[in-house]
Parts: sequence; structure tokens; C-alpha cells
Amino acid sequence: MSDIIIVNGDQLQFDPMFGNRQVTVTGPAIISGSGQASINQQKMCILGDEKKVQVFAQYQIPGYSPGMGLLTIAALGRDQQARRCASGAALLLKGQQFIARFTPTQLAVSTNQGPDVPAPSMGKGRFIPKQSFATAG
Repeated sequence: MSDIIIVNGDQLQFDPMFGNRQVTVTGPAIISGSGQASINQQKMCILGDEKKVQVFAQYQIPGYSPGMGLLTIAALGRDQQARRCASGAALLLKGQQFIARFTPTQLAVSTNQGPDVPAPSMGKGRFIPKQSFATAG
């Protein structure tokens, strides 16, 4: 089954909960495409472009001061890459959800318990494509 192709500048939406951390995006949540082909003058996103995504975010834990960190794409869903591609690199597709990682860069602090743990936490996200006519599968 085919799905919408992701292109340069498409938005990303992250679920707010990453374990016990409530994450709020504070920077642009977009993906940059590096494929050779384009749709509407925007390069298509190919496998590997998801690894370059870094989105700034603030996080909160009840009882802690706010902290800061980075959201990244840890792994694509099985339905988020084209199975066959003539150009050699698989195209990224809208699919359902990808696995996202939140890594604190400035830890939230509690007056009672001290700073949050620096370990990353996992969550989910999805692509929000701006075009809907070009598909692949």
C-alpha cells in the first residue's frame, strides 16, 4: 500500500509524554530532505534524513523546575519507508508513528530530590506532510 512522501520542510508532531517528562517543543519541528528528486521544488526525504532531526524542547516533571532538551527520531515505523526505490535510497513516508527520543540538556531540578536523571526517555511522534498527491510504497 502506498503512502504520502515526506519532503523538505514537512512538520513533525511529538506526543507530549516521554516517560514522566511532559515535553513542549520550543524550536522548529521540521525535517530537511536530501533526496535528488523533488516535489513542488522541495527535495524528497530519504532514509537517513530522519537521523539529522534535532528539535529544541522544554520539559516539566511535577515538583521540578522546568528543564530543556533535544528531541530526535530514534527509529522509523515499519510503514515509514518505501520498500522499493529506483534511485537507491528509500523514500520516507508519512506512515503512522516513529519512536522519538528526548535527551535532557539542562536538567529539571527539585528542591527536595535534586536534579532529574540525565538519561534519555522515549516517546512517539508523527510526520505532518504539506503535500498529499505524491505517494510511494
